[in-house]
Amino acid sequence: MEVSVGPSRVEGRVEAPPSKSWGIRTIFYSLINRVTLGEVPNSDDIAAAMNAVKALGVKVEDGSFKFEEPSSRGYAFVGGSATTLRMLLPVAMVLGVELEVDGDESLRRRPLNEIVNLARRHGLEVASERLPLKIKGKLKEEEVEISGAESSQYVSGFMFAFAVRGHGRIRVLPPVSSKSYIMMTAELLTSQGVRVEIERDDVWEITVARGNPRPYEGKVRGDFALASFYAIASSVTGGRIEISGLYDPPSYFGDHSVVNLMAEAGVKSAVRNGTWIAEGEPERGLRVNVDDAPDLAVSIAALAPFARTETVIEGVERLRIKESDRITTIISTLKAFGGRARYDGGLVIEPSRLREGVIECPNDHRIAMLAAVLALTAGGKVLKAECVNKSNPRFWDDLKGLGARITIS
Repeated sequence: MEVSVGPSRVEGRVEAPPSKSWGIRTIFYSLINRVTLGEVPNSDDIAAAMNAVKALGVKVEDGSFKFEEPSSRGYAFVGGSATTLRMLLPVAMVLGVELEVDGDESLRRRPLNEIVNLARRHGLEVASERLPLKIKGKLKEEEVEISGAESSQYVSGFMFAFAVRGHGRIRVLPPVSSKSYIMMTAELLTSQGVRVEIERDDVWEITVARGNPRPYEGKVRGDFALASFYAIASSVTGGRIEISGLYDPPSYFGDHSVVNLMAEAGVKSAVRNGTWIAEGEPERGLRVNVDDAPDLAVSIAALAPFARTETVIEGVERLRIKESDRITTIISTLKAFGGRARYDGGLVIEPSRLREGVIECPNDHRIAMLAAVLALTAGGKVLKAECVNKSNPRFWDDLKGLGARITIS
């Protein structure tokens, strides 16, 4: 699919895309108690999460998810969803499901060293260190120790797994990356009655007990990081936008922190009663460390060329193992539109006068969204633009509804 974008003003009202991170966690919560979703989000990553829990024994019908007993064996194709994969493997280990799992080409390239090594230390059989992968055996211990450097999602997977079993403890060795996603998992579990205690020293120690979990009923809440591309598009084109379906941002640094980061850049940006209101162009560049919420790097990169001073994004090394090598693809996308960006221990993005550009989506939904924002001021094209389906299939239609000049072919 090819999308042509013309210079245009983005403004109006729109509902935030459903959070793929929260949605995946909600689906995994069905291993603990029944989940009923009024509307199941239509994205590739949510479909991957559904495939994963079905392989573990969850029955899915019309937005209802119910788990009675683990499968003895299962197969799951998880597409490009690294979050789903990295949560799935610890759960399969603890439940003792003999599992075969595969994904798309991009996911086959991503490392699984930490969880494979942990499984083998505990006596499980693992046929390979990358996808496609087979794992067999059952983790009997109630405590695991894992490095936090490769992915926080393994930690989240063990949190769900130990809640299913009834009790467990996770020691997370430093460095602990993407801390906000561990906190999101804890937020969901505790809100539903699972007991989670986190001691956050150099070594994080997380204790999980089943507690008295309640059924989950409702919608998947909105996603600040995905919604940020609407807010930034409106800001840099001189519009005003209201994005509904969100929630009051918690105190820890995470995807929701983009609201305050835009305010720090000089945009009028605030959340009121679940609605994010943004207006005004950025004035100042930012210096921000995104190690706790690395997906925000792409959103910040979309805002950065329009500020009057340079932006420095630190804590970016984990971007190399995302859907694409995002250090490389952020820089190349900005340069395709005339932006000035470089890697110097972090991403450095200078104020730039943009020009019309063309990119081919590198199988990375957020890079396509970055290109869309840039093209809205200078014109351009995004090839293989269907890559946004991974997280937000409505993206192009939503932008059109907000006034963007978009042609899809």
